[in-house]
Amino acid sequence: MADHDKFTDNGFWTPQTYMLQAIDSWVANAAYEVSNALSIDNSPTLDPLMQARWPGMYIQRAVYPKFDAQNLFQFADNGFDLVYSHQVLEHIPKPWVAAREIVRILKPGGLGIHTSCAFNPRHGLPEFNDYYRFLPDGLAELFDGVEVIVKSGWGNRQALLYNLAIDDGYGSLGGRRFNQYVGEQNDAQYPWHTWIIFTKLQ
Repeated sequence: MADHDKFTDNGFWTPQTYMLQAIDSWVANAAYEVSNALSIDNSPTLDPLMQARWPGMYIQRAVYPKFDAQNLFQFADNGFDLVYSHQVLEHIPKPWVAAREIVRILKPGGLGIHTSCAFNPRHGLPEFNDYYRFLPDGLAELFDGVEVIVKSGWGNRQALLYNLAIDDGYGSLGGRRFNQYVGEQNDAQYPWHTWIIFTKLQ
């Protein structure tokens, strides 16, 4: 599969394609050493990006309901080189509390990589609830004691309208596959997915 198509669905761009390409590009060139990481929940989407850059990295997982991201008492302060999550923060009742825990368990200089959404139909029920939507600035404001390296988003008016108007086989999530022209467009006024990359202050 061509690198260009790595995050497409049979050639169609999804709401996450642009975001995952951007994160992949950043991670591939990141001048950080990571030996141990914590994934908040299972993250089959982000795992390959991290493992390609840091192949020897050991990943622990904090999967709900065994672990509550709002109280990660099982993990010591300053323990991880990297903590990451993918489309999780909007499903946590108090994500600002989870953010404080994420920063607590990061080593000084450690990385946080987290994705969320500014738009999505309500989803996740009945397995888990759906509480929030985050613009890039709002996502950044969750985390204190960090230096933000990247805060960004992807979306555009045409993609959002298509999602609301069309059911292309994804049920209640609507239309979620786009041709490349739509998928490459990014309009900061109409974000769909958002993400942040930061480092914990020393």
